[in-house]
Amino acid sequence: MHPQHALFFQYHRLQHCQRTLLSALPQKSSTQTFSLFPLLPAELRLKIWQMIAREPQSIEISCLFVSSNQHTSGQWFTHTPPPIIFSICSESRAAGFFEFERLEFGKGQIGRDWGTVYVNWERDCIWLCNDLSSIWARDFLGKNEQARRKLKRLSVGKNLWKALNPMMGLEQAQLRGMKSYATNVVDNLRALESIEFHS
Repeated sequence: MHPQHALFFQYHRLQHCQRTLLSALPQKSSTQTFSLFPLLPAELRLKIWQMIAREPQSIEISCLFVSSNQHTSGQWFTHTPPPIIFSICSESRAAGFFEFERLEFGKGQIGRDWGTVYVNWERDCIWLCNDLSSIWARDFLGKNEQARRKLKRLSVGKNLWKALNPMMGLEQAQLRGMKSYATNVVDNLRALESIEFHS
C-alpha cells in the first residue's frame, strides 16, 4: 500500500469511524477451549458454524477519492474486519461461503472495490461513513446491482439521506418543474426494510 494511502486510512479511521473504533477495543479473552469440537458430528459442527456466520454485523464503508490524468474515480473500502468465520479454519471458511456474498462493483460505477468485503444481505447492515459524499453514496446505492436488489438494512447520516432523496415528502405541485435528475435513491432500493440514522 502506498504510504499516503496508509496515512489516509489512519486519519480516516480516527476522524470518521467511531463505530469501528468502539468495536476494536480489547474484548475479554477466554482461556477455555473445547478440544473435542473436531470429534462432534459434522452436522452439529455445521450448525455451530452457521450460528457464528449468521451473527448480524454492521459493515462500515467509505470511498477514497482517486484522480489521475485520464479519469477521476473512487475506491471503496471498509474498516470493518472480515467475518470471523473466515479466520477459524478451512471448515468454517467453507461454511462462510454459503452465508456471505462478495460485494461486487460493476463497470458502470465510478467507484470500484479495494479489497474483499463479505456481506450477508439478509442480516447485515451497510453503514455509510460520515465523510462519504453524496456523489459516491448515490453511485453505490443507485448503481450497484447488489445493493439495489438485496440491501435490507442501511445506516446513514440524516443530511446524507436528505441529499440522496431530494424529492422525498414533496407534494405533486412542488414536484412540477423540478429537474428529472433529482431522483430519490430510496426508490431504487427494492429490498430495503429498515433505515437507521447515525450522527
